[in-house]
Amino acid sequence: MRNKQLKTLLVLCMMLCLGLFATGVVVAQETYGAYPGGPTQVPTPTPTTTPTPVLATVQTTVPSAYPTQPIAATTPVMQPTATTAVVTTPVTTASTGTVTAVYSTQAPPVTQQNVLLTYDVQIAPPAAVYYSGSYLPWTSFYQVFPANSPALWIASSVGWSWYATCPVGGWMQELMYVPVTGTMKVYDLYPDGTTRYYSYGFASPGYKLRWFRADMPGRYMTMLTIADIPSNYIIIDVA
Repeated sequence: MRNKQLKTLLVLCMMLCLGLFATGVVVAQETYGAYPGGPTQVPTPTPTTTPTPVLATVQTTVPSAYPTQPIAATTPVMQPTATTAVVTTPVTTASTGTVTAVYSTQAPPVTQQNVLLTYDVQIAPPAAVYYSGSYLPWTSFYQVFPANSPALWIASSVGWSWYATCPVGGWMQELMYVPVTGTMKVYDLYPDGTTRYYSYGFASPGYKLRWFRADMPGRYMTMLTIADIPSNYIIIDVA
């Protein structure tokens, strides 16, 4: 009787143990996913297509070339009406009385009176130039002219001369060559024995022009200096 009770108790204990074991498995399965250190399944992101960036087209405006620097306009010089002889060979000055100044009875513009003007000899070269005792064609003159000292001429019927005749009241053109930069001074000796002096300030190298009026009869003489270097003198007989 006693052995049966022991067996019955043993069976009950075994059944109780099996029940407790089964309960533990179930509890473990339910709480495993909530464990802080448990693995978490991360969903694989669906790859997205990244659009290729479109480079914006930038229109670059290239600045145009720098504008031409301003060019100083040269005041046009009034050219007197006269017939100029074209010289092809050197001409001596044996007959000075036949050399007539190129003159005008009409006064030049006021802005061109008593001022020194730039003369563009490349645009309007003379037919001939008096040099070293004869008149040389321009094409010959500029090849032998040393251009190392100031020179003075009067526009005449045979070219640039050192002597000419002119009627009273005529306006004439005096041509000058300036070899260096310096103060220019012009001296006019009048028929009455007086001298008129003009200072034109600093003059740059090159050919220049000055209008001159013969306002009384007689002989005029003109010369210039540049940086105190004297030029030749010219003679104008006015009647």
